[in-house]
Amino acid sequence: MILAIQTGWIAGWVAGGAVTVVAATLLIAIIALGRRIVRQAQDITAALDGARDNTDAMFDIARTNLAMARIVQALQALRSGGRQ
Repeated sequence: MILAIQTGWIAGWVAGGAVTVVAATLLIAIIALGRRIVRQAQDITAALDGARDNTDAMFDIARTNLAMARIVQALQALRSGGRQ
């Protein structure tokens, strides 16, 4: 009877230890994956910042087009002698 109780306790401790090891392993894997995701997110952010820096000049095109349109209108007005 005592041997059966001791065997049950031993089996319980072994099962508990196994569950703890599995849980710790999964936790370590989750933390490692989280860190990997953070690194990838930082790389993506850096790439997007670089793309934004490379395309900032495109937003100036609208202002340039407006200025050119005003210049063309003014030149047309001068050519026609102020008549429209």
